[in-house]
This record gives sequence, structure tokens and C-alpha cells, in this order.
Amino acid sequence: MAKVLTYTSHSSYITFVRCFFLVLTLPLVEFDEAANCDTTDLSLYFTCAIFGVLPSGTAVLSFTLMGVGDSTAIEFGGSLILVGIIGHFVLDEKLSIPYFILLLVDCLGIIFVVKPSFVFRTSQNGQSSKEIGAIVSLGGAFLLSLYQIFIRNLENRNTLHCFLLMVVRGLVGMAVCGVWTTVESAWEIPTTWFDVCIFVGYGFVSTMQSVIGVKALANEEAKNVAMALTLSVVLSYVLQLTVFEDKVDLVSTGGAVIVVVCVALSATWNLLLEKLDRVSKSSEKLDEEMFNLSRS
Repeated sequence: MAKVLTYTSHSSYITFVRCFFLVLTLPLVEFDEAANCDTTDLSLYFTCAIFGVLPSGTAVLSFTLMGVGDSTAIEFGGSLILVGIIGHFVLDEKLSIPYFILLLVDCLGIIFVVKPSFVFRTSQNGQSSKEIGAIVSLGGAFLLSLYQIFIRNLENRNTLHCFLLMVVRGLVGMAVCGVWTTVESAWEIPTTWFDVCIFVGYGFVSTMQSVIGVKALANEEAKNVAMALTLSVVLSYVLQLTVFEDKVDLVSTGGAVIVVVCVALSATWNLLLEKLDRVSKSSEKLDEEMFNLSRS
């Protein structure tokens, strides 16, 4: 949807619309709970807002510089690996070798789905712009991973409030887009009902995606959420087949299966770890009770 919008609108305007829809969640802000936030928490909210807005802008900008497949492979694949590594060292989230391999396989599945030209050697014009797009996408992947890490940091401090973050991110993003316009020509407001509907649909879907992502990060480790978010690549492929009636591609279909299997294995892996942890705690509690009985 964002790629379609880039044909008629500037990247800054598309990002501005996305941020505007985030601000519309203001009536849902958790004002009572947010009253307990201190200066450090507010700084984290502002930092999250910056790291949340910039990847949105870089993603739209990269669509104008390179193919959607190239941009998606770099941003989703890069952030998936970076979240796992950064989360391990910064948040002390466990990252075992088997799970890291699972992340790599999931990244491979993404590449098969989107079939980037730098892997499949498909012809594309504008090599120089493509290289700039790759740099922009890599920067977006790094910022997106930091965004998820900082959200988990807020959750660990028990000060994460989803809709407060949405509004702060929206306001900061609108200000950033205002600065961004200084390097782009004047915005062109959509005049047809089709363009308006596309913008409204994009704003609504992107807002829902942001809210669901934050809600997920409030309950799961960053690497698990990053893994689950790769399902959006599969969903995009399914929509291309069903709505836009694209032809079925065996490589992309195989990649979609790989992504789904990896996400399923990740969920199963986490459930087993939780069950083993509960069994271990129950066993320790039972041993402690038996020890107390023996002493008495």
C-alpha cells in the first residue's frame, strides 16, 4: 500500500499521514497510569518515538529508491537478526544457538518470499539509487530493532503505556516530517476519492500494526515479537495472490512456508521453555517443603 502511495505523493507526506493517525488515539491514552512516569521514563518515550518514526520514513523512502522486495528483505531480515543480538546483550534475553539458527532460517524464508534483486539477479534500473536505498533500508532495520529494544526497556520498568507511546510517536513524527519537507518539494494533497481511501486505509492499518506490535512487546521478548512480525511478509504475499491476482511463484510460496514454520517452531519452543520453567520451580518448591519437613 505504501509503495502505491509513493507513485503520487512524497515520502514525508505519507509518513506524516501515518503519524497523524497515531495522534488520533489520544482519547485512549492511559493518563492515570502515566502520571507515575518520571523523567527517565519520559526520556525513554521520546527516544522510542524517534526510533519508531524514522524506520517508517526510511521504509517509504527506500520504496522510491529500490524495489519493494529489496527493501523488505533488508529491513525485516536485518531487524530480525539485530533484535535477537541486541536484546541478548542489552536486555539479557536468552539467545541460544538453535534459536539464532531459527532466526537465520526465518530470514532466509523472507528472502525467498520477496525475492530481492541482489540475490535473484533480477534486472532493475538505477543502480546508484538502489545502493542508496540499501543504505537507507539498513539504517531503518537498525532503528527498528532499537525501537523494539527500548519498548521492552519501558516494559521492564513497568511504565509502558501503549497509547501514550502512540501519541508521543505521532507528535514527534509530525514534527520530523515538517523538517523533512525542507528537502522535498511542496506536498500534493490527494484530490481523488481513490487516493483518499488509500491514505485512510494505510493510516488505519499502520496504526493497528503499531498498536499490536507494542501490545506484543509488553508480553513477549523482543526477538519473539520480531519473529512473529515476519508473518506480515507472508500476509502481503497472500494478498498479492488473492486481491491483486498475481501468479503463484514456487520460490515465494516455499519461502512463505518456511516463515510460517519458523514462527510456529518459535512459539512451540517458548511454550516448552515456559512449561519446563514451571516444572523446575514446582520441583524446587517441593524440595524445599520436603527439607523443611525433615528438619521438623
